[in-house]
Parts: sequence; structure tokens; C-alpha cells
Amino acid sequence: MKITEVKTQWVRIPLERPVGFSIKTLKYREYLLVRVRSDEGIEGVGFCLQDTSARPAKAVVDELLAPMLIGEDPRDIAKLWDKMYFQTVRAGRRGNVLVAISAIDIALWDHQAKLAGMPLHKLLGSYRDEVPCYASGGYYYEGKEVYSKLEEEIQGYMDQGYKAVKIKVGRLSAKEEEKRVELTRNLIGPDVKLMIDANQSYLDVNECLELCRRIERYDIMFFEEPLPMDMIEGFNRLSKQTSIPLATGEVGATRWEFQELIRHGALNYLQPDATQCGGVSEFMKISVLAGAQGVTITPHYFWDIHVHLACASREVAFVEKFVGTDVTNFDHIMKNPYQLSSQGTLVAPKIAGLGIEWNEEAIQKYLMEENIVSEQINVAN
Repeated sequence: MKITEVKTQWVRIPLERPVGFSIKTLKYREYLLVRVRSDEGIEGVGFCLQDTSARPAKAVVDELLAPMLIGEDPRDIAKLWDKMYFQTVRAGRRGNVLVAISAIDIALWDHQAKLAGMPLHKLLGSYRDEVPCYASGGYYYEGKEVYSKLEEEIQGYMDQGYKAVKIKVGRLSAKEEEKRVELTRNLIGPDVKLMIDANQSYLDVNECLELCRRIERYDIMFFEEPLPMDMIEGFNRLSKQTSIPLATGEVGATRWEFQELIRHGALNYLQPDATQCGGVSEFMKISVLAGAQGVTITPHYFWDIHVHLACASREVAFVEKFVGTDVTNFDHIMKNPYQLSSQGTLVAPKIAGLGIEWNEEAIQKYLMEENIVSEQINVAN
């Protein structure tokens, strides 16, 4: 069996209105789609998100990685991961290179599961068929009153049956953020879990501690990205001075970086993103490392892939889920977006592969430039 084609598509989907978190305001989302086709006629699909531009990651696939894959056996996923990673280490072990590798790795696993005729989580060795998820939101909207919009949003999550919610912090003063946290806790009651996310906005541990001390009494499940992920000693200092469990990892790269995060012992939760950390292959390795040290996994974003990985990993406690398309609009290019169950969980698809069906007409609508296809029509058997 041989890989005959690697196709990339770069799409930009405008948001319905600008939406902000602690360090920036977004007006659109960009996604890179990767399709890997074999001479068996099977197409595996992968993808990733870029908040700025997906062009660099697309160039990495088109110019560096796709030529390595043509003619290779798509079932040799571990071999191909090593080939892509170690032959591009001078180009970058993080960022766009690893994002591109991640998208391809996801596509190869989708191909593998389709070839096997089973859902991806079953192929990986299923631990369960559904996983709890939390409603991710609490962003800052331009021209909207900070507290009334948040109140309306949180009440909507409660009406839909969510058992856990996460809101943004870090853009306003500590006093104002405390008011938002208090409002949320009062709305959800004592039994619904509450997380907060600063998107690495605090560069000073003492400034972050001011917020922590104000909100510790609101029973925070975890504080996500209070500091830049590279500030490991900062996490150590913060963890010794607050009772709020700490989390990070959405921009983390590979098992080796996560191993260092675990080794320092400051984190209760790790948040790898399969579209950023190295794909399905690396995510599963990171889960094993975390499980060996009693660290909980709560994946970042893209429940479309993480529902499978969570169902195959005992270490995953929750999957992140966005409601509607105000903040993330990947659903606009899917025929079958995933829906929350009545129990506040996501149920893994029962069809082969990831279970993703693209809306090809929508993709063409948002396509940024001419498709590039790396292919080999006559591949020797």
C-alpha cells in the first residue's frame, strides 16, 4: 500500500463578530486541512487551527513534508512521524513545523481507522464510548457589557445541561475579574465545576497571585495558562502560594516538553492539543506519561479529534467544547458537527475513522488560495 496524494487546503472563516480574550481580539479563524490518499482509494483527513495565518503551516506540508510521504506505506505511522520530525529539526521543533506534522499524523490515523473499518477510539483501544465535556466561553466582546453578556452565556450553558464551564480572565483588573468569577459561580451553583483561563497573560507571579487570592473561595477546578508555558519556575512559585490547581499545555510540543512539565511537579492538569503537540501519536504518549505520575489530562480545543483520544485514555477527565460558532467556527465546514448528549457528555462516533464529513461547498467558499496537491499517479507496488 502506498501514499499517492497529499492535499492541503487553507481556509479563513470570519467570526460573526470580534471576540477577545486576555491578550488579543479575533475577527476570523484560519484552519489548515490535510488529506492523505492511498492507492487503496482511502482518504485520511487531518487539520489544525492558526489564529494568525495558516499559510506557513501549509507551506511546511507542501514543501517539506508531502515529498517525504509520497510512495510510503500509510500504515507505517510511527516510522513516518520520526521521518518528518527528525528530518526537519533544523526548521523547527515547535510551531508551524510541528503543527503541520500534527495535521498529517491525524490524517494518517484517520486513514488507518478507515482501513480497519472502525472508529479511531476503538482502533486505539477504547476505554469508554463517551467522555464528559465542559462549555468553554466567557470571552470578551466588543461593544458588549461585560457582565450581562457573561450572565446570558452562562445561563445558556446551564439550560443545555453542562456540568462544567470555563471562562476567560486576565484582560481586566483583578477586582473586575473577581466579579466575573463570582457571577459565574452564583449562576452555576456549587455542584457545577468552574475553570478559568488567562491565556498566558500574566508575566509577573505576584500580579497573578492577587487574582488567585481574590477567587480561591469560588472553588476553581483549575487555572489554565496563568503564565507563559515556558515560565516553568514561575509555575513552581505560583503553585506553592495558591490553593488553585494549575493547568497548561495547549501550545506544548511533543512528549519531551510535556515530560519536563510533569517533572517539575507544579501542574495538576496538562492540556495537550493533538493538532499542536505532534498529532495522535504524541498525544497518546503524553497521556501515558501523565498517567504514570497521576497528572490529569484535559485536552485543548478540537473535540472533533479529542473525543476519540479521550475515549481511548483513562487519564482524560474532560474534553473542551465550544457552543455555537461565536468563538470557534470549524463546524461551518463540517456536515456533521458533534453535539452534546443529554448527560453533558460527548459520544464518540460509531463510523470508521474520525467520523468527519467535510462540507465541500463551504470549504470552497472560505478557501484562501489555489489548492496544492503533491501526488504520484503511478506508484510502484
